[in-house]
Amino acid sequence: MNIYLNLKPNNYDGESDLLTLDLPANYLDDIMRYVRPIAEQKEVSDFKVLKDIIKESATEISRRSYERKNRKNKKR
Repeated sequence: MNIYLNLKPNNYDGESDLLTLDLPANYLDDIMRYVRPIAEQKEVSDFKVLKDIIKESATEISRRSYERKNRKNKKR
């Protein structure tokens, strides 16, 4: 299944990125196990919840800092 997702915030007028995902069927089935209960609870479509999960995940990953912390012991 191909999913096309625009990561541009609603009030942003600059350049935007289009994220294209090609999810294999077995991964999609695993993800949909989480999506369907949320969609039923919120009374929205499965696809909207799936897009929201992907969008929030991409935002969170880009927000995190993956710089390695200095873990060496100080010299005595």
